[in-house]
Amino acid sequence: METCSICGKKYKGYGNNARPVNDGRCCDDCNFKVVIPKRVEVSMGLGAHKKSDMKGW
Repeated sequence: METCSICGKKYKGYGNNARPVNDGRCCDDCNFKVVIPKRVEVSMGLGAHKKSDMKGW
């Protein structure tokens, strides 16, 4: 069992890359509800992050 770096809940498996929200791993729920929308926001230039902040994906 791993712990989600966003919500703190336990999950099984590999989890998901939580960037650009943070540098940890996250559960599927946080990936769909928090990380993916943030990635879309950043890629469209709507977020505080720049595309260069997304290096390492």
